[in-house]
Amino acid sequence: MKLFTFYLINFFVAFLSDIILNDLSRRHISEKISALRPYFKTHSILIAALYASITVLLCILVVSLILYKLLNVTNPTNLKEIFYFAILSFCVGFVVDILIDKLNIFGSTLKQYYLIAGAGKWGGIAMMFSVVLSYIIQKYLLPIL
Repeated sequence: MKLFTFYLINFFVAFLSDIILNDLSRRHISEKISALRPYFKTHSILIAALYASITVLLCILVVSLILYKLLNVTNPTNLKEIFYFAILSFCVGFVVDILIDKLNIFGSTLKQYYLIAGAGKWGGIAMMFSVVLSYIIQKYLLPIL
């Protein structure tokens, strides 16, 4: 599978996921998701989605570099590689989410979210979700199209 395609799919998965999360934050589905409302109020839908996409791409770049050094793999092409990629993506996403919180990278509008949801776990889950969904799209959906 092509590395560029994998990155591009992750970009769009993150972009669309953030738009969906933006919408859900206004619907009072859960306290954690609603706590994102101040962040989404201060950023346009497209800018917030772009920030999420860039964050995901930077994390995937780190994961790719680590897996290239360890296993000579830059993007997953089989189930064994997606397993390693997903686990490492969770770990990198976990750390990056903590850094976003502690360094206040996206401003103070996320403080309430991090107080309620905590830093780390949801960033890791988001990264893992993006990587696994992108793998599925690239491996199984794109060949059909």
